[in-house]
Amino acid sequence: MNDVVTQHWPVWDKPVRFIHWYFPLAISFMWWTGEAGYMQWHSWCGYSLLVVTATRLSWGVIGSHYARFTQFIKTPATVWRYIRHGEFDGPGHNPLGGYSTLLMLLLLSSQGLTGLVSTDDILFDGPLAFWASQWAPSLGEWHEINWTILLCAMTLHVLAIVFYSLVKQQALVAAMWRGYAPGCESQVKPVHSLWAIGLAIFWAAILAAIVAWAPQAPSYY
Repeated sequence: MNDVVTQHWPVWDKPVRFIHWYFPLAISFMWWTGEAGYMQWHSWCGYSLLVVTATRLSWGVIGSHYARFTQFIKTPATVWRYIRHGEFDGPGHNPLGGYSTLLMLLLLSSQGLTGLVSTDDILFDGPLAFWASQWAPSLGEWHEINWTILLCAMTLHVLAIVFYSLVKQQALVAAMWRGYAPGCESQVKPVHSLWAIGLAIFWAAILAAIVAWAPQAPSYY
């Protein structure tokens, strides 16, 4: 009798890995350009983060098995059981990690969207600030508040990785770099990466059209 050979694929496909590692690089560059006053570069970086975030959110619906929200967003009861007993068996995000991923994506979306419509009334106007009208300054304030929350979330994310790597001996960094690690493999073939590229092009085109067609404040000079 022939043995059945089970084929294994990476748990984290190429789009998920690219997006995961792009985030810290782009966020760091966005922070530096904002602090240094290079607002044109800051804007372009923000656009790229919006496109990548939208792509990841879309990939959470139509992407590979372990990239989908339906796979890693668990019920509150499952999360509570994990917090109390650490019960989780299988590759992919644990119940807390799933919600952490969702939170980061929502915060990045908020950061990018508020950046589009915010203004400081001095040096910077977002491309959609005229649309926001009297709400633009308040949204600019939320842009700053959201940045602080995002920093806290990223710090907790890094501390969690350190804890799971050193205490629980889980190769999370290796798995996200190579797509797999010992005991962290998928038996489900991933969705082809070209679909993610198509999503990124789609969202980039949508964003470019909105920015290009947005009404601008009248100039009196």
